[in-house]
Amino acid sequence: MNERWIWVIRYVVVIALALVLGAALGEMALFKTTKLGKTGLNAAHFAQFLGYGGALLVFWLFARRAAGELDGRDPRWNPVKSIALPLATLIVVACMQAVLLLVLGPLMSKAWHQAYNWVFIAAIMASAAWLVAALLTGSASLSGIFGASGRIARRQEKAGHRA
Repeated sequence: MNERWIWVIRYVVVIALALVLGAALGEMALFKTTKLGKTGLNAAHFAQFLGYGGALLVFWLFARRAAGELDGRDPRWNPVKSIALPLATLIVVACMQAVLLLVLGPLMSKAWHQAYNWVFIAAIMASAAWLVAALLTGSASLSGIFGASGRIARRQEKAGHRA
C-alpha cells in the first residue's frame, strides 16, 4: 500500500474498535444494571452511545480526509472526491438518529420524540440534497449553488483594483 494512504488502516481500526467496544460494554451486566436515577437511562446506553457515536465521528473525519487526499488533477477521481463528504454526512446523520436515541430516548416524551424524528427527517433530506447537488455540480461545495463564488470573486477583484 502506498505510504501516503497508510492512515486509512488506522481509521478503519479505530472505527472497528469503537464499534466492538460500544457493543461489548453495552452488553455487560454491570453496565445494564447501573441506572441513572428513574429515567430509564443506564450505563449500557451511554457506553453504546459513546462507541457508536465515536465510530460515526471517525467515519466522517475519515471521509473528509480521504476527499482531501484524492488527487484533483486526475479527472477519474473527481466524482469520488466531490461526493465523499456529502455521502459520509448522509450516512452519519441517518445513523446518528438511532445513536442519539440511546441516551435521549428514555428521557423523551412521545411529543418530543415526534419532534426529534422530524428534525432528523429534515437533516437527512438536507444531506441527501447536498449529495445530489454534489453529483450534479461535481463539487462538494455549496457556494456555487447559492452564488457565493461569484460574490467572492467580485470582492477579490475589487480588492485587487483598490490595492
